[in-house]
Amino acid sequence: MTNRISTPNKHLLAIAAIAGSALIGLTACASDTKTNATAATTVASTPAVGAPSPNQSASNQPSQPSQTPTQTQAQAGASTVATAPSATKTTATTAPKPTAAKTTKPAAPPADPRPTDCTPTQLKATVTNLTRPINHVLLTVTNTGKTTCNLYYYPDLRFDADQQSVTQAVEGSKPQAVVTIAPGESGYAAIGTSAADGSGGAGKVEKQVEVFLETRDQSGSLPGSLVLPLPANTYVDDSAFVTYWQSDLQSAVVW
Repeated sequence: MTNRISTPNKHLLAIAAIAGSALIGLTACASDTKTNATAATTVASTPAVGAPSPNQSASNQPSQPSQTPTQTQAQAGASTVATAPSATKTTATTAPKPTAAKTTKPAAPPADPRPTDCTPTQLKATVTNLTRPINHVLLTVTNTGKTTCNLYYYPDLRFDADQQSVTQAVEGSKPQAVVTIAPGESGYAAIGTSAADGSGGAGKVEKQVEVFLETRDQSGSLPGSLVLPLPANTYVDDSAFVTYWQSDLQSAVVW
């Protein structure tokens, strides 16, 4: 009885042992297979130099893959090269048109400080009676111009168109300096119309007198003349005379 039972048990133990060995073998194969798969996965997952990392999740696929420093520097250099023209680009401007140099008019020469000659056009003249001395009239000329002028020597008088020469001048009445009259000022000359004692000849009543102005060098008279009316009943004979120009009335009437 006992022998019957023990024999089957031996067979069961042997089968169990074989099954355990087979299970161990399968486990080892599975382990080797898993190890090989892991190694293969490891080899496959190792990125090549410069290749993008496969560890990024699918949710990050829209983002650009990470770049190596070399790639980043290369792209930065390319970006710099690409943007360099824009950085150095300057806005074209229209050069200003050259302007003609302004010419400065030469300054006017300073005015000649010397007075000019008094001319008939810048003088206003009158002839008036004098009560003393008798048989005298006063010739007055006033400067109506804008500049000072000179009266030279004495006025040349002609009472009649038939008069052969101008009226004689009294040399003793010659002033020490040329008479200069500023604008608005006057010069004077006394005219003796006839001899007080009646010794003159060829006398007659004159209605006007023509006045000429001497030149600076006394070479003649300036162009133009002043034709002035005489006071009523002015009697003129061949003894008539005229004084030099005077700067004041008193100096004129003493002759």
